[in-house]
Amino acid sequence: MSQDSPPSHPPSTEDISQIISKMLSEIEAAARARNFKLAEELHESLVVNYPMALREIIKASGIIEDEKTAGIDQVHLALWGKLYDSLSDEERNCLYYSMKRYVLRPKTMILTHGQVNNRLFLIERGQITIFFKKDGKSYVLAQLGPGDILGEYTFSTISLCSASAISHTEVQLMCLESKAADGWEDRFPGLYEKLIDFCMKEGKVDEILRNKKLEKRTHHRFPASGRVKAILLTKDGSKSDVVFGGGLSDISVSGACFSMRCAKRSTARALLARHLFLVIAGDQEQNPVTISTRSRVVRVSFHLYGDFSVHVNFDKELAEESVKRFAT
Repeated sequence: MSQDSPPSHPPSTEDISQIISKMLSEIEAAARARNFKLAEELHESLVVNYPMALREIIKASGIIEDEKTAGIDQVHLALWGKLYDSLSDEERNCLYYSMKRYVLRPKTMILTHGQVNNRLFLIERGQITIFFKKDGKSYVLAQLGPGDILGEYTFSTISLCSASAISHTEVQLMCLESKAADGWEDRFPGLYEKLIDFCMKEGKVDEILRNKKLEKRTHHRFPASGRVKAILLTKDGSKSDVVFGGGLSDISVSGACFSMRCAKRSTARALLARHLFLVIAGDQEQNPVTISTRSRVVRVSFHLYGDFSVHVNFDKELAEESVKRFAT
């Protein structure tokens, strides 16, 4: 005959108090050791399991932020004063600990023209050369050094690299990946916008684009009206089940732009450099026209409230007569 196990009793108030006190000590120890990932995981566990322990929750949060502040490299902080002066203490800590520091040897390729880049670089030491290749020649566009930022154009606009970048000397830089910034929205909703604003003010995007007369559009682009159906292609070139689309904005024999609705910036970013099968249908009732073609996404522009513009280059140029029939 089996005996019934003794009934389990809920922990007493004293037991709960000891558990909370132990968790607080573990959070403090992890923060002092600069193991912020563990400290924040323990803090989250404290919030979820013991939400009534407000005093301890607030104290633990303060300990973590204080240790993060104390751990920031002061030389880095002084070099990027213009950026950090616009941030709160919590935003500053979030940005700093979202980045990773790298040291690159001379002649290391950092960005490649026409390729995807999801990283923002803050240069702390050394020299980087921005250049553009055309007809077998390399044209230098800019030289960047300590206090300059790199990759801000592709990071902020969801675009392929407009030029290449190579380390001229040994370079030390801080790197922020876009996926790290994607997690800021809930805790620090204004941090991403502040960072982009800094990039637009302090970056050398305009200078590079002014010099980049080497890559002008070779075909006239017409404002156009119509509807675009886009089917995402797999790596082997076959059609996937992912279908989206929107209104046609403009078109040329070599490319087009159309609108798209998308809830997340990260989803829109994932389209960059992907290949699409497009069905473009005109709005003209008297002169209907439909074109099917394959293309590659070269830029995705963000507007407001989930509106994006998708810019594509066609795999093969279209007939100019067909393109003109879309023109408004």
